[in-house]
Amino acid sequence: MAAKPKKSKADKPVNATKAAELKRFALAEAACQAVMQVFAVMEKSDALAEHETARQYAQKASVFYRKIRNGKILSPADFNLAVELCTAGRRALQALDAKLEFAGWPQAEALLDAERQSRAVLREYRALIAPPTRSA
Repeated sequence: MAAKPKKSKADKPVNATKAAELKRFALAEAACQAVMQVFAVMEKSDALAEHETARQYAQKASVFYRKIRNGKILSPADFNLAVELCTAGRRALQALDAKLEFAGWPQAEALLDAERQSRAVLREYRALIAPPTRSA
């Protein structure tokens, strides 16, 4: 009797759900790194010293970042931490500039990029937790 050939993991196609999850994790990881990089630069230049609320939200984001293992989004639990980090990050950015325009800020482009990436993560999260729509 001939042995059955074993199927390798490479033969199995990655299903759409897993691919969407991996894309979501990559988006969240990039957003977390962008937000934390902006806050690290601002902390070094004492830009947050004048903005107490923004500094507190930045510290809160830092706490969530430390909870993420090695800064890598590898699981749904890490994604939830990334959502919390992005929420705190957006609140810090709103405390700096309520309109989120950052006109006159030396690192305006980096601030806008961090805000866009955070907003994208929060949009993904809302889509994920939204109740399924019924078709009539």
